[in-house]
Amino acid sequence: MNIKNCFNVFKFTIMQQIKGKAFKISSTIILLGIFILVSLSNIIPAIMEKPNTASTEAKEFSINTLYYEDNTNLHVDISKSLNKIYPNLKVITSEKPKEELIRDLEKTNESMVLISVNKTDASYSIELYKPKSSEAVSNKECDVLLSDISLLLKNEFLSNNGLSANEIAMVNTPFQTHTYVAGENTSFESIVATTLLPTIICILLFYVIYFYGYWVANSIVAEKTSRVMELLLTSTKPLELIVGKCVGMGVLAIAQFISILIVALVSFKVSELIVIKFIDSSASIFKISSLFANISGMDILWIIIFFIFGYALYSILNALAGATVSKLEDLNIAIMPVSFISIIGFYLAIIGVSTPNSIISKIALYMPFSSPFYLPTIVLTENLAISKILLSLAILIATIIILIFFTSRVYSVVILQTGNRVTISDLFNIFKKEK
Repeated sequence: MNIKNCFNVFKFTIMQQIKGKAFKISSTIILLGIFILVSLSNIIPAIMEKPNTASTEAKEFSINTLYYEDNTNLHVDISKSLNKIYPNLKVITSEKPKEELIRDLEKTNESMVLISVNKTDASYSIELYKPKSSEAVSNKECDVLLSDISLLLKNEFLSNNGLSANEIAMVNTPFQTHTYVAGENTSFESIVATTLLPTIICILLFYVIYFYGYWVANSIVAEKTSRVMELLLTSTKPLELIVGKCVGMGVLAIAQFISILIVALVSFKVSELIVIKFIDSSASIFKISSLFANISGMDILWIIIFFIFGYALYSILNALAGATVSKLEDLNIAIMPVSFISIIGFYLAIIGVSTPNSIISKIALYMPFSSPFYLPTIVLTENLAISKILLSLAILIATIIILIFFTSRVYSVVILQTGNRVTISDLFNIFKKEK
């Protein structure tokens, strides 16, 4: 194999691809979509968490008069505290008998209530009586008022028994409960790194491997229809052509993948500045540095290795599929088996990650068509034994070698094939004849 010929095909493939409108438009849409989505991941939570100044303002309270009756030994004056909460509420210590006040409430349409605090055997009770007219006082206002008075009485009782304001606040604050798994990092960034990030990486790998493999096939068919392929084959061998095209598309795939990461990081920083400056300066911002702190250098290495070999596997399959047709309209039918295999591999990876230690996860790990999607995902969530990773990689490389051996035998014949589409059985017949 001549390296210079491979490089010429490599350069030709890249130049042809980046000149195309489809590549420019799709790349622009993808990067724009990534920028918007990442920005929204910071902006939307900040808007949702921002205190609503309209809702925190004191709302209109229709109850204007409260008759207060204390039948206990608490002797707590809540009028001052209530007036801080409800400035327009008039609190009157009741001098009339309770029964008389209840009769007055039956007849009135005014917004007034009676609060009666009583001692029970075990504790205290608070009773609220409102006018018979349903329009005078709403049930919601009664519930809010009862809740506030109950809290005020409790606080005053605790204060009278020697508790400080800070101690009362601690008593009223509910205990926070959490469940942790021993040895696991429980920060939000760590949770994202072990749940959401692996899924995103799996989807991105599928996108890059699948669609750039498709572009390999599309490029071959386009060149066959324009007779460029015949000119290329006069100076290069079939294997050099395959390697040059696959590597060229692979470099473009890596370049786009890196550009997606760069745009995502820029978008994250820009949206962070927008949130702090224009939305809420006190908003909690997701710490992206903490997210990647949970990913080791070895994890990144395995992701890169399996991406490269996964792309090589599917690009060879797509190159062979593209060579079997001579019309662009027949391409989708030709690559259907490859598409079917890649989709099965992707879903095996997704199911395997969600069901660890299952038979599906073992199949996804060792099957060469799913391991490029599964292993880069699982290394972020589990400490996989190095022996299992190496065995999976060995199976993947062995499959690629077999495909290269098969493709190099049949490619020189099918690449010049015109007319009817070459079927899978035809490929095996050609392979036997070329021995």
